Amino acid sequence: MIPSATYRIQFRNGMTFDRAAALVPYLKDLGISHLYASPVFTATAGSTHGYDVTNPNEIDPAIGGRDGFNRMAAALKQAGMGLILDIVPNHMSTSLENAWWRDVIEYGQQSRYFRYFDIDGSRPLTLPFLGDTFEAELEKGAITLKRDPVTNKAALVYYDAEYPLNPGTYSEDKSIAELHEAQSWRLMSWREAPKQLSWRRFFEITGLLGVRVEDDAVFDDSHRLILELVHAGVVDGLRIDHVDGLADPLGYLQRLREKTGPECYITVEKNPREGRTAPRRLAGIRHHRLRVYRLAGGSAGRRR
Repeated sequence: MIPSATYRIQFRNGMTFDRAAALVPYLKDLGISHLYASPVFTATAGSTHGYDVTNPNEIDPAIGGRDGFNRMAAALKQAGMGLILDIVPNHMSTSLENAWWRDVIEYGQQSRYFRYFDIDGSRPLTLPFLGDTFEAELEKGAITLKRDPVTNKAALVYYDAEYPLNPGTYSEDKSIAELHEAQSWRLMSWREAPKQLSWRRFFEITGLLGVRVEDDAVFDDSHRLILELVHAGVVDGLRIDHVDGLADPLGYLQRLREKTGPECYITVEKNPREGRTAPRRLAGIRHHRLRVYRLAGGSAGRRR
């Protein structure tokens, strides 16, 4: 069903699924056909927007979890309204809450998730999350060593962040500096990111890491719950965030259409000023102007 009128709800900051469900009668009276939801998948703790996803296969407990989501979806169905989800295939959070990313830090290129991210494997994985250089932070005592009493695994700790050491690299006779040097990763100042970064980020935001959805296995793993919700008839449409950031926007959209089937309404965020372009129309996929849908033909996108 093509939307005739959408209403966007930005979840988080106090907006939960149950609060959204309570608005359904009001939205129905307004003539809204579809609720357009900001990203609902688990994001960094305290996220105010949800675009910093840490687990694409879990509905965020912070806004009501799967049970709350199901209640909202049921309220929409009962009112004869549809649901469009905003999804983020281009990037994920670099928070250590992201289990895939944490696994890459711990196991390096031996991690099954190393291929999931757009990483230059020819050099150490750079972690530009320090306030100053590694040496300066170590001298201040801001970097310490911690061992888990149960697993016996070791990590370098920087305030509330614990960076796991690679297997087999811990030794009691090594200093913190020597342990750091033995890792497949390097902690460094955030100021060094522009020249030293070994992975693709979202524009200049080091908290967001590029995902390789052009890899079939990565696409499948990062879209499991999304496709489950579409195939179950819970979600009627998808809005694709930052499609221009992908290595192959057209290929991604073709694969998504193949996986969702012809009935899923798909739109993309498209900035006409960016050099990389997507087709004006592709098998039911329409361009999306930020927060506004144009149901007529033609291109719509962000304009500055």
